[in-house]
Amino acid sequence: MITATPLRPGVWRAYADHRMAMAGAIVGLRVAGVEVDDIGATTKTLPDFPRLWADMLTAQEDRGM
Repeated sequence: MITATPLRPGVWRAYADHRMAMAGAIVGLRVAGVEVDDIGATTKTLPDFPRLWADMLTAQEDRGM
């Protein structure tokens, strides 16, 4: 049986895998303090991901979200 526990802040290891890096970014939307160790891995499939992600977060902050 798997028992759920609250997620905690920490470093999300991407292991040079763009899918793991994007998953970590998504988890970081819900769990404050999650840091993806290699967000640059996302450039394999979406070269502008780091900029697009930052722009999205900035736009949300500007709208008070």
